[in-house]
Amino acid sequence: MTIRLLVLSLFTLSFFRSIAQEASSNQTLCINAENWSKLPAHPRLFASEARISAIKEQRDEISIKLMEILRHDVENKLNATSIVYPEGISTMGTSRNVQGRILALALYYRLTGDKRCLEKARIELLQLSGLKNWGTAHFLDVGEAALAAGIGYDWLYHQLTTEERLKVAAAIKNNAIIPALEAKEGEGSWIDGNFNWNPVCNGGVMVGALAIAETEPELARRVTDRAIKNIPYAGEAYALDGAFPEGPSYWAYGTSFYVIAVEALRTVFGTSCNLERMPGFLKTADYNNQMVGATGEDYNYSDYHTELQNEPIMPWFARELKRPDLLEDELTDIRRYHEALLTGKNAKPGKKVALGRLTPLEMVWWNPSLLPTTATTKAPLHWSPKGHLSMGVMRSSWRDPQATYVAIKGGTPNNSHGHMDAGSFIMEADGVRWALDLGTESYNKMRAAKLDLWNYSQNSSRWTTFRVGPEGHNILRFNSELQRIDGKAAVEALPDVEGVIGNKADMSSLYSNFAKYVYRTVLLHPDRSVSIQDEWATNDKASEIAFQWLTKAKVSKTPYGLLLEQNGQSLQLKIDARILKKVTIEVEDVSVSKRIQDSDNPGLSRIIIKTRTPANSGGQLLIRAYPGSALSKSNRQ
Repeated sequence: MTIRLLVLSLFTLSFFRSIAQEASSNQTLCINAENWSKLPAHPRLFASEARISAIKEQRDEISIKLMEILRHDVENKLNATSIVYPEGISTMGTSRNVQGRILALALYYRLTGDKRCLEKARIELLQLSGLKNWGTAHFLDVGEAALAAGIGYDWLYHQLTTEERLKVAAAIKNNAIIPALEAKEGEGSWIDGNFNWNPVCNGGVMVGALAIAETEPELARRVTDRAIKNIPYAGEAYALDGAFPEGPSYWAYGTSFYVIAVEALRTVFGTSCNLERMPGFLKTADYNNQMVGATGEDYNYSDYHTELQNEPIMPWFARELKRPDLLEDELTDIRRYHEALLTGKNAKPGKKVALGRLTPLEMVWWNPSLLPTTATTKAPLHWSPKGHLSMGVMRSSWRDPQATYVAIKGGTPNNSHGHMDAGSFIMEADGVRWALDLGTESYNKMRAAKLDLWNYSQNSSRWTTFRVGPEGHNILRFNSELQRIDGKAAVEALPDVEGVIGNKADMSSLYSNFAKYVYRTVLLHPDRSVSIQDEWATNDKASEIAFQWLTKAKVSKTPYGLLLEQNGQSLQLKIDARILKKVTIEVEDVSVSKRIQDSDNPGLSRIIIKTRTPANSGGQLLIRAYPGSALSKSNRQ
């Protein structure tokens, strides 16, 4: 089975790389000289005058709320102090800041005619255009700044003087287009990589180029053709079913700019060059929703940054797929944020929704016809995507906040923003996340420790970070060693049997230096309990195997295993009686960091269940997790 899955995995990767290469070679043919000779008048990017007029006429609940949210946001931005650009150079923080200001202020001006917004947006745009550099040493900064400048130039074109237009166009040319074209293709960089930098940099610079295409026609065409050619390589990451290897945070980042690139082409040329047709890309809207647990929190694997922002691209996906059901979580966030504005407090305790800098584009992509009239969720309770990242996501209900939610992650540590977490899982029940992923560690702390932050090789110092390496994940450990970075966990769905749904992960290649095979099976039962079964066979040496479970619950040992208690709820972890006598159980307090690269994790404990398996022998561990409410209901019956 291991060899078959490995061959299948390699074939899949090769197959979709070939699709990306074929798409790349064909894309630039979709826009010809005639297209370039018939550029629409300004404003042409994302929101033509016709689209602005249509937005003004929308009177549905969500349109009204979005307009009130935008009004509140621009009032804050009108009173904001000037952005300080260190040494005349844009940074990630400053480019995102000015981007949010320009989008919000310029859109509100176009919708209302508020001259205060026009003048503030003009000041921000010209200050950005006066910088000597937009951060070419960290090209994401350039992509962000180019998007801001391109939209500012296009949306405010008729309100800028000729001199001001020339200044902005020169900045886009010198600070974005020329540096982008000087970067070399074919070296796995942002230009043609299969990670978030590709659409952010290519898409952002392309927006800037399309904004000034009359002024710099040759350069605009070159940078646009190159973006169209290379963005399919980023699309490769979504194959087959939309699961994203870099995790929900970088999904939001890269996918937003991917959509921006698609819509920039559509609104200027009337075609997307089929960028969104890369296998799995449109399916990734389901991934976004499936990553949200019953508690409302994301499955925060990989370098996940807690932001809790709304997702402006979800109306775009719902429109593309004609699926209003995709919007339920996003509409909840909009309503929650709007209520917080009116009342000064969150509508739902425990989750605060922040406003993203791209939220103004949500007004452009929102269509009142997408407003669901009833609960319309089409998403399955059991979701098992295949491709670059295979996963298993199971839940007992979409609507019950007390539902059981369990997800197991496949993939490999050797990926952009990857952690040593192949085969790891999280679990929620009764409104509590019992098994945790910790998300990202501070990049600044890791840099201060002089770690090789973006090195994913086997012995990289990156893996010494608690949240990133094997110590901070719910995985198996063999002899306390690292997982193999050339290994990959393949997660497959199991047939449903009498209401039991589940997935089996083949993790053998991750532990091939210690074991002949390693499997993990996770099942969600009709009573909302979860079972986790690990099986392995050692090679010609004995091994100590350790099962890890990270939690912020109070943990107590019991005759049957362990009892977890948190927020007035409980979870029983029952270890199979035949196995219990063969294992040792440790509960470690890992709340305080031990190394300078690590942050504290208040209240965190790590459960470690250890057993020893002789050479050339099989072993297993079976744990069943029973939510307290499920046990109470069972006892009542």
